[in-house]
Amino acid sequence: MLLRWMLLCFVMGAVACGGELGEHESLEAQGSRLTVTAEDQLVTRMPASTGTLYGYVEYLPPGYLTSPETRYPVIIHLNGRGEFGTAQNEAALFEKGTANGALKKIRHEPTAKTYFGQKQVMIFTPQAATNWVPAEVNAFVDFIVANYRVDLSRIYVTGLSYGGYGAWQYAYTYGHRLAALAPMATNIGGPGPTITQLKNVPVWAVHSYADGNSLLAERSWLMGVTKNFNQGQMVTVPQPSATLTYLFAGAASNVWTSQPGYVSTGNLQARLTVIPGSAHDCWTQTYNNYAFWDWLLAQQRALVP
Repeated sequence: MLLRWMLLCFVMGAVACGGELGEHESLEAQGSRLTVTAEDQLVTRMPASTGTLYGYVEYLPPGYLTSPETRYPVIIHLNGRGEFGTAQNEAALFEKGTANGALKKIRHEPTAKTYFGQKQVMIFTPQAATNWVPAEVNAFVDFIVANYRVDLSRIYVTGLSYGGYGAWQYAYTYGHRLAALAPMATNIGGPGPTITQLKNVPVWAVHSYADGNSLLAERSWLMGVTKNFNQGQMVTVPQPSATLTYLFAGAASNVWTSQPGYVSTGNLQARLTVIPGSAHDCWTQTYNNYAFWDWLLAQQRALVP
């Protein structure tokens, strides 16, 4: 009888702690499949060595190995079609995983490595074979949570081109797990309905104005966000002569406004930065802008009590 009562108390206590603790416990109970021996450097992991669907390149900040109680924010970067495939060796996977984004900067720029190290952020760039499937991306997120010390209130997803589409698709179903979403040069339009999973998740999208017709795609996904606040019209974007950022405050104001340049300040639900010209690559200059990373890493979602 006493044993049954103790078990009941334990279960009730676990429920009272809320879903966040349960998520950590259920995933971490799987046990780590990895041996982590490197920090502050780029590490390539083939699928066969981890049991995951994706191979990936990782960066763990300095202090990771000596601070076993610390949990860290995590950036998951989804590359575009040019990086799809199944790398046959670590060298090939390393090239794909460091082709863009934060890992490219860490690979080539000592100052970037210092920056991300000081931000104490973990970064993972997986490689998909032919497509980003939301359930598969979510399984990868589960794997990261189970095997690394993740701050669940600070999970960020960014993606470019086909990876921007993958990021939007992931967030359509699993956006409640994110602290922020940052898709760029999205090449396929949104599904139309309200993206309820992103109601409380800030989004920063980036696009070149004349990059085919795909600016329409970015705007359509953003409309799925603004519908949460009874704004069912796409943001209007006239041809710019300089970079502009369109801002949507959500509950505070359900209209779009604009400001010159990259705008990384303010507590806003959504923003769209539009770059003049037709270059599909709008992401390099965005990822080169530390104000973007400052904004991303400042976002934090509220945990369930």
